[in-house]
Amino acid sequence: MKRKWEVIIGLIGAILCVIMLGGFSLTITTMEEGTFAESVFPTLQEGVSINDLSESFEAMKALAVWFGITLLIVLITVVIATLSIWRNKFPKRAAIFFLLAGLATLIGTQMIAFPIAFFFFVASGLCFFRKLIDKELDYVPNKDC
Repeated sequence: MKRKWEVIIGLIGAILCVIMLGGFSLTITTMEEGTFAESVFPTLQEGVSINDLSESFEAMKALAVWFGITLLIVLITVVIATLSIWRNKFPKRAAIFFLLAGLATLIGTQMIAFPIAFFFFVASGLCFFRKLIDKELDYVPNKDC
């Protein structure tokens, strides 16, 4: 595999997405409203009245589902990009899929996970602009012999 750095950077972004988006989604979707009222709601209570507890809980559940869908889209695009770049076959296609993964991370998290999306944008840029020099092409046999 000649595009090792692009794959490593893309996988770091995917792992961070799994930790952040998957962790948030799993935690909130399995949480009950009583637990939400005791642990999460007091930190959100600055601009929300106590009467909006159930609305706030439903909004957090909707955000958790949105993060889960975003995570699935990001993982699919990263897998396609990694398979496209395997053995340096289709670096332009891989760059497009890494770019889509970064955009999905930005849009799906409403710009919250922009540091994670940065990894996908770097991997995409490396796929687009980095040229590999094949060492085997440096040797030219003498045809006169």
